[in-house]
Amino acid sequence: MDNLRKTGNYLNGVKDELPFPHRFVASDLYKVMEGAAYLLTLEKDLALEHTMDSIIDLIGNAQEEDGYLYEAHTTGVSASHEHWGGAGMGDKPYSWVVHSHELYNMGHMYEGAVAYYLATGKDKWLKIAEKNARHINHVFFEGDPKHNNGNPVNQAPGHQEIELALVKLYRTTGDSLYLKMAQKFIDIRGVTYQPEGEGVMAPSYAQQHLPVREQTKAVGHAVRATYLYAGMADVLAQTGDKSLQPALDSIWNNIVDMRMHITGGLGAIHGIEGFGPEYVLPNKDAYNETCAAVGNVMFNYRMFLTKKDARYVDVAEVALYNNVLAGVNLDGNKFFYVNPLEADARNAFNQGLKGRSPWFGTACCPSNIARLIPQIPGMMYAHTDNDIYCTFYAGTSTVVPLSDGKVTIKQTTNYPFDESVRFEIKPEQSKQKFAMHFRIPTWAGKQFVPGKLYHYLNLSSSYKCNFLVQD
Repeated sequence: MDNLRKTGNYLNGVKDELPFPHRFVASDLYKVMEGAAYLLTLEKDLALEHTMDSIIDLIGNAQEEDGYLYEAHTTGVSASHEHWGGAGMGDKPYSWVVHSHELYNMGHMYEGAVAYYLATGKDKWLKIAEKNARHINHVFFEGDPKHNNGNPVNQAPGHQEIELALVKLYRTTGDSLYLKMAQKFIDIRGVTYQPEGEGVMAPSYAQQHLPVREQTKAVGHAVRATYLYAGMADVLAQTGDKSLQPALDSIWNNIVDMRMHITGGLGAIHGIEGFGPEYVLPNKDAYNETCAAVGNVMFNYRMFLTKKDARYVDVAEVALYNNVLAGVNLDGNKFFYVNPLEADARNAFNQGLKGRSPWFGTACCPSNIARLIPQIPGMMYAHTDNDIYCTFYAGTSTVVPLSDGKVTIKQTTNYPFDESVRFEIKPEQSKQKFAMHFRIPTWAGKQFVPGKLYHYLNLSSSYKCNFLVQD
């Protein structure tokens, strides 16, 4: 927030205080704000809303006239940035998109702005987001005299996020420009630009080694990968572009058959925070970044929405309960960045610590938890015109709008600590017809989670699902 304030002052001619250079610290603020917006959908909180409005004012003041928003380049402090040999963000706007996180930050801002608009009806932040999105479209796909000699930048960002965020912006505003932008960013990945080098400069690190439709395996940085796959699934769902489906299916199978820990954790390898060779799934040395588990939930839930197949929710559930929630303690004030399956309390494994940390210099994981947990209520049910899908099991109540009338649902359960789930279902119309789809978890059968990796040793211990229906 202080960086935003100083940037706004800079744009207004007050240049005695400058922000500190950082590539992505703003994204953590936007993620926390997104989580706060979801809380406001559940319960009105005037104090929280006032805080949000005051921060939104700071964001608007830090935005340049053409829509650009990135504190370090706006104020020029990026020139002194030393991260990764001084090449962490480049020295001017869009000069180092492979690692600057400019578009990544804006993607998280879009998601926060959409959530806040849906929660409150206030559109100031949404207009800031739209102004930036139109600016990015102009620079990357049309050509702006101020950037790249007037030629379209036409390059996919190094860290995915803007793709899925643009789809949310489209769904909220109805402006097809944003959906087209999301599709373009997906279509040019691995086509117009491929970095050269190893580690974080390897083409596979940010999934730029091949065009997305030719990718068949999960590679590189696990968070970037799952954000990309989630964005691809979103574009498929909104455009009907079935050419993306084979790649998504192949990548999903590669993950659950060869590259996923039993906790739903992704990314076994330190250094690149990403996927290693197939079947390399260590316990003590596993990375399993909390953000990657968040991405696993997002990717799989979107795959469920495109295919109506419960196995995707099964994977999302395992990742949510066993890796995402492991990333925060019960008091909610200490965190894991990495989540190995084995720890001895003697060796430092959590970003230099032997246990949980109250915060991190790179704070993507705590802020990701803050925005994912409040989203889960919105994932409990899905519906078409005449079908209701019960995805996650938890104590909930909701009203589902179907074509022939509303249906009120109340779910009572202590799942996953107890497997009994009770539903009370009350249609609005007395003779209303619709279908209820209840997910039968994979763990209730012969294996714990979908895929070829994990099966029960004793098949006789597998569960049975029984349904009792009462009028």
